[in-house]
Amino acid sequence: MDNTLRNFEQVKDVLDYGIELHHQLRALYDNLSQHSDQKRVQLVLDYLSRHERNRAAALSRFEQASQRGSLEVWLQFAPTREIEQRLADCAIRPDMTVEDVIRTALAFDDALIAIYREAAREADDTHARALFENLAEMEEQEKRRFIRDVGWLEDV
Repeated sequence: MDNTLRNFEQVKDVLDYGIELHHQLRALYDNLSQHSDQKRVQLVLDYLSRHERNRAAALSRFEQASQRGSLEVWLQFAPTREIEQRLADCAIRPDMTVEDVIRTALAFDDALIAIYREAAREADDTHARALFENLAEMEEQEKRRFIRDVGWLEDV
């Protein structure tokens, strides 16, 4: 992945980047699921794959519903690309445990939330700042939902 940062990005570029990351995470989870021989791990990875598909779709709808002027606002600094390094560092191992998968998924969530929080801090435009704050909060809610939902695995 390209780790080169651009000095200036529009709000829309950051949203598109988020959508692409959700697609990449889905592909990663699908790949991990295919290489795992553990049923519980496959259940979590399948859940995560569906989750990422839904998050990408929700972010696309969010982008489409946003005011065009807010999407075209320029940001002084591009958000960091920490999540790309996490994706690159993720080793596909058939022996991954449920805990390994959950820890990896939560690290990805934290990195994506950090991108939106950083973009909110860097945005001079009030509407763009609110948009990124809303996205960060949405991702926080999804993270909490994931933590709650994986609790059912203890019963499996």
